[in-house]
Amino acid sequence: MTKTRLLAWLAALYLLAGPAWGAPDEGGSLRVSVDGETVPFHVFSLFPMPAAELHIHAAAGPQAGDGVAISVSAGRLTATAPGRWVWQAPADPGLARIALVHAASGDRVDLNVFVKTPARHDQTSLKGYRIGRYQPEALRGNPVYARPDGFVEVTEANRQTRVSPHFTLEQFLCKQADGPPRFLLVAPRLLIKLEATLAALHAQGIAADTLFVMSGFRTPWYNRSIGNTTVYSRHLYGDAADIFVDQDNDGLMDDLDGDGVISRDDAAYLARLVEQAVAAHEGVPLTGGLGIYGPASHRGPFVHVDVRGYRARW
Repeated sequence: MTKTRLLAWLAALYLLAGPAWGAPDEGGSLRVSVDGETVPFHVFSLFPMPAAELHIHAAAGPQAGDGVAISVSAGRLTATAPGRWVWQAPADPGLARIALVHAASGDRVDLNVFVKTPARHDQTSLKGYRIGRYQPEALRGNPVYARPDGFVEVTEANRQTRVSPHFTLEQFLCKQADGPPRFLLVAPRLLIKLEATLAALHAQGIAADTLFVMSGFRTPWYNRSIGNTTVYSRHLYGDAADIFVDQDNDGLMDDLDGDGVISRDDAAYLARLVEQAVAAHEGVPLTGGLGIYGPASHRGPFVHVDVRGYRARW
């Protein structure tokens, strides 16, 4: 697949999914940013701490805020200038919704805001859910390995909430049997990377409604319980996913390369599309890890992706 073709498909995805911020639209469609970061789809998610402030900017024409209305389901909203607001999250964890609508075009951006429950690193569980222990020091001083400040509580009411156009919150749940309550982390940049990968699959004519997330978030407790000794696994920080395409819902990777065999070659095919999607992406950096895994006795082939911020391959 050429870079030109992939860029064309990514543009088509954004049009289908809704307006994208950061890629100027000649029609003046709604563009939204939060704390200077892109809101890339018509539905996206944010994960602040209680009482945190988010700075929202919207533009839909020559002047910021022209004809843009904003509504919030919770928290405190303060207008600071045309098209600019400060939203303070509620003091209590939970799901809040922010909607921005441009009256003239009908363009709309919906932000699902999951206010996190503060972490308790002096304990090994949170509200009875086993977390385990994070390393007190970040790996080589890299802040992406710092202990998380909080976790998203997953409930029956919010588990099916969309975190991006083609993914829901529950797809990233840890596989441990504890709960309720249950908690997780998921990084917005991981969602962007997964959406870009899905777009690359579509560009190859591979119909997929989503990607199967075989493993998303893992607690340190669960990561250790399954025999992993990597105490700095990106799964622990919510910016990694083990994925495959399973449109026929048989629990295994689909035959992506069309050779009639489900093998490591299908994982390698998917990994190449991940590489191409990242190379073509023009928004926030999506650099990270990429691992190819062949089939085993208890599972099929899959690909690991993450957004750790530096390149790693295996």
